Amino acid sequence: MPRRSFHVLPDDNFDDWIVRDDGGRELGHFPTRETAESIAEAIAREHTDDVVVHLPDGRTDRKTVARGWVARLLER
Repeated sequence: MPRRSFHVLPDDNFDDWIVRDDGGRELGHFPTRETAESIAEAIAREHTDDVVVHLPDGRTDRKTVARGWVARLLER
């Protein structure tokens, strides 16, 4: 099964940061990149997915977010 990604990117005016799923659905707007990344990582952690941060200069940074060992232990 391919991994899903949650994307963090600036809006068109660079006023805030948007968190989107792979399908392009917006999950929220946040005032700072750090806040948006934190929210995206929390969502991704529930699903053991990736977070892709799209920087204003065109670069991207991909992070694989793994669930904690306690969550994996209790999941059966």
